[in-house]
Amino acid sequence: MLKDAVDMGHHPTTKRPIDSPGSIVIEGASGGRFDVPHMRYTYYLSNLCDNVAIAPSECDHLPPAAAYQVSDPRPELFQDKKQMLQSQEGLKKSCHALGTARDPTTKNLIFSYAHIDESQPEVGVQLIYPLGENCTARRRVYSSGTSRSRMAWTTVPRELILNVRCDPSVDILARRTLRLQARDTNLETHPNRFDDDDGVLVSEVEMCQYKIDLPSKLGCPDKMGKAALQRIKHKREQHQKRQRYNNRFRQKRNGGSYYYAVLGWTALLCTVMFMGYRVWTRREWIVILKDGLSKGDARAWRRFLRELVKKENKNNNSPLGV
Repeated sequence: MLKDAVDMGHHPTTKRPIDSPGSIVIEGASGGRFDVPHMRYTYYLSNLCDNVAIAPSECDHLPPAAAYQVSDPRPELFQDKKQMLQSQEGLKKSCHALGTARDPTTKNLIFSYAHIDESQPEVGVQLIYPLGENCTARRRVYSSGTSRSRMAWTTVPRELILNVRCDPSVDILARRTLRLQARDTNLETHPNRFDDDDGVLVSEVEMCQYKIDLPSKLGCPDKMGKAALQRIKHKREQHQKRQRYNNRFRQKRNGGSYYYAVLGWTALLCTVMFMGYRVWTRREWIVILKDGLSKGDARAWRRFLRELVKKENKNNNSPLGV
């Protein structure tokens, strides 16, 4: 099925508005660890194997690209008004070209594609679009003629990695605009995580390198046997079961966490108070055994601990038993 999509990409797409049949619009994507917290993003794609036919109005000044990222600032996400006033430039909409499917000069297709997992073709296909709009990023720079390197800010082209996960039941190039809601992610803990239940995943893996994960039958091999389809179905069912279990466990844990915290601190406080009382009632032994206790003598400490846990009676408050 990928071959059909690639064949479609060998010819320029017909001019059409971005919000038209075959378009993909990914809305509400949050910024990653390289972005400001008040920003949300909208991603526009058209034909997976060609550049977007007509760019959004915010991107008219940019060259053709396989995908565009339009910033969508949210003033309500600022923590205070002072911070918002200091970031007026950050409240303006902007657009970036993330990568291109065709060489700007020869117009030949230059994006690369391969299996996400070479050992399991049924997992899906990865497409990489290079030569996006220039971007400033921290990269390791090597000194000429030596093996020494250092981290420095440098200008690099943006790059888009598109993971098309095999899902025979989904057709992202159906005769309608596909509007997807991107899921917020913690990129530091789950940089490559894909979740069928939560929808498409958008992330900035490294500075100026973007990744989009989405399901489609275009990611499936041309000839998939029943066994391969069954494996995909089984993996999806197992994943959904694990997620439902984790959600239930998380709810139970969050619901009882306060109760267990209070119970634990109360038990600790009672234990400390009880031990303090026992030490106070055996203070005469501390005076008698202080030399051995201060030197760490094992026999002195064993004797003191025996006295500490010994059952109370009317005579054991004194080392003389009177």
